[in-house]
Amino acid sequence: MKKNISQKDLTQLYNSKITKKNRNSYKQELINKREEGTKSKTKKSVFLSHSHIDKTIVLKIGLLFERLKAELYVDWMDKSLPEYTSDITANKIKSKIIETDRFLFLATYHGLRSKWCNWELGIADASNNKMAILPIETKSGKWKGNEYIKLYPQMQFEIEDFERISIEDITVREVDGKIISFKDWMFN
Repeated sequence: MKKNISQKDLTQLYNSKITKKNRNSYKQELINKREEGTKSKTKKSVFLSHSHIDKTIVLKIGLLFERLKAELYVDWMDKSLPEYTSDITANKIKSKIIETDRFLFLATYHGLRSKWCNWELGIADASNNKMAILPIETKSGKWKGNEYIKLYPQMQFEIEDFERISIEDITVREVDGKIISFKDWMFN
């Protein structure tokens, strides 16, 4: 059964793995893994375009990608970026989008309204990055006003219990309807 992941699904996965006591250590662990990942040339990397308002969702997505053995780039975890947003920030983000292997747009209510996210999506598209949309299910489930999202492949999940998710449970539906495995999308 193909479905979009919901915030409830992510919360259940997150809560099953992260206790209140170790949430801060988990966040630090993600940051440390990100720093280690910048040194690795053998792993495939994914630039995660997202609204900063969705930081809690991003932490949950980070846990999901950790389980999938994929390196996730999250800009606010990058200590090389300036403390305050500037043209330097934009240049570094643009470079990072171009140098990562994959681009994933976290399509949430806030992400779809973010000028930065839409700019990042345009950079990835123009760079011919292998890209996909990760829609986080909303109440309406519609793309009204954001129909351009339909121009890109979408990640889908073929599992009900996200606590048991594996790389085989994720597919990417291409625009033409063709379904490929997440593993093929990520590593080929």
